[in-house]
Amino acid sequence: MKLFRITLMLVALSILSCKKEQNVDKNGAYVPTDVLVKIKGDYTVDKVFDFINSLDHEVEQIHSQVYTSELHADSLQYVLDYLQAKTYTNDGNGSLVYGRLDNQTNGIKIFPTLFDMNNSSYQADWLSAMQILKLKEETSSETAGCTIFFHVPAGQEKEWVKNFEEYDFVEWAELNYIIELD
Repeated sequence: MKLFRITLMLVALSILSCKKEQNVDKNGAYVPTDVLVKIKGDYTVDKVFDFINSLDHEVEQIHSQVYTSELHADSLQYVLDYLQAKTYTNDGNGSLVYGRLDNQTNGIKIFPTLFDMNNSSYQADWLSAMQILKLKEETSSETAGCTIFFHVPAGQEKEWVKNFEEYDFVEWAELNYIIELD
């Protein structure tokens, strides 16, 4: 669990530390076009893809998902190699798919970051990879669910936050606030 939390913090810091244009509201500066949406854990990835496809927004990434594989524990490296070879698991600086063996069950756990998932062929390939690798989403744990990093039209970020919050499967939606680190 510590590795997962550390990975999440590193991803969040890398996103927040990017230098982009800024807008400012009462809560501080935020990156134009960026809206983060946390999906509830019981809302599976196939439904997430349907949600994404119902909108006309670019999806920079989906992260914070946790998958377990029914493959034998000695298949961990095979699973990682298979997923790291995918175009949509690479941000241009390398693949962002991590995995480990669960301490309690000795089962395979996978923590992917998926890029450009408004691409329907990437979606289909991910669903196929889930079947091939016998990946199942964790839907009931405390950390279940995913976060979608949307790009919405500039100037409409606050409206989209409100729109996203209206969906019953959305846990929260927020602007991508810029935090200055000293």
